[in-house]
Amino acid sequence: MGKEPGTRLLSRCEAVGLSAEAGGSAGSGPAREADAQACLAFIEGFVWGHAWASWREARDMWFCLPQGFSGADGVPVVVDYLRAHPDRLEEDAHLLVFLALTAAFPCKP
Repeated sequence: MGKEPGTRLLSRCEAVGLSAEAGGSAGSGPAREADAQACLAFIEGFVWGHAWASWREARDMWFCLPQGFSGADGVPVVVDYLRAHPDRLEEDAHLLVFLALTAAFPCKP
């Protein structure tokens, strides 16, 4: 999923909100639920992977998330970033998640 374009990431992550709003009604379905779960899992995995790599390399994180941050917390951040930067939607999903989190949660010097 990390090499998918931002257009696909946005579609997957918008499904998170639609699945929650639909509550199993006509606006949802197996495909939308799969997209929502893929978005949540991708963001969660990205965050954990970045933290692990920073620890392993003994380097500072590029972004500093609040305690207890989860993939669900990252979804609106990523969606807002993608909607605000439509010119970047053809770039890879992994880069866009990184840019969204870095912009929203910069580390304090």
